[in-house]
Amino acid sequence: MNNQLHIGILAAGKGSRMESNLPKVLHQLSGKSLIDYVLDTASQLTPKSITLVVGFEKELVKDHTRARKIDYVSQDQQLGTGHAVLQMSDKLENQSGHLLILSGDVPNIKSTSLMPIIDEHMNKNHTATVITAIVNDSTGYGRIIRGNTGQLLKIVEEKDCTPDEKKIKEINSGIFIFKISYLFEELRKIKSNNAQNEYYLTDVIELIGKKMPVQAKIVEDSSEVMGINNINQLSSLEKNK
Repeated sequence: MNNQLHIGILAAGKGSRMESNLPKVLHQLSGKSLIDYVLDTASQLTPKSITLVVGFEKELVKDHTRARKIDYVSQDQQLGTGHAVLQMSDKLENQSGHLLILSGDVPNIKSTSLMPIIDEHMNKNHTATVITAIVNDSTGYGRIIRGNTGQLLKIVEEKDCTPDEKKIKEINSGIFIFKISYLFEELRKIKSNNAQNEYYLTDVIELIGKKMPVQAKIVEDSSEVMGINNINQLSSLEKNK
């Protein structure tokens, strides 16, 4: 067990574009629910704890995952990823170590890809690490904004991007590692003054980045970080399984 590693998985969304009343994370890919892929990866990393953030039809998600050794917190209002992570504060804020954030609708991420990034983050005691990918079509993803020397400056959600920022091919995977002692303090400072009126977890990156460097690590296989937002994306992934 890695006593300095905790994992939080965001699984509260309705997934309205899935054309179903089923929570998005319970949709199946090759006969297995999306959330099970992510939980299997999380378990392979042998963390001290796994916390699932549930919301829409949360009892269905809990019932489906009840046999696993995980904790649950509720996000009863879907107010963004930053708000979702903040729901874990009561369970994790006083813990030492680091928190890996995974998304319940990103089923292809592999523990073997995450392990070296986690190890580097923890061995060097980084405050925050963002996992990114280079893709041909960055539509729908937050863009990675780097400075002149390649340092991460901020992450801009697509609806808030300028025309030039939309051309950027490096995307935010939605997978992060944070030093717990910094995370929740900074989370309480973020605002919802954006196109979605939501509390973005990515805004924490900009806040932390004003005080200390934030690492941005590109995952080699971009297909591992592709999320599922609609039926077409699910079908496309099914064909490639």
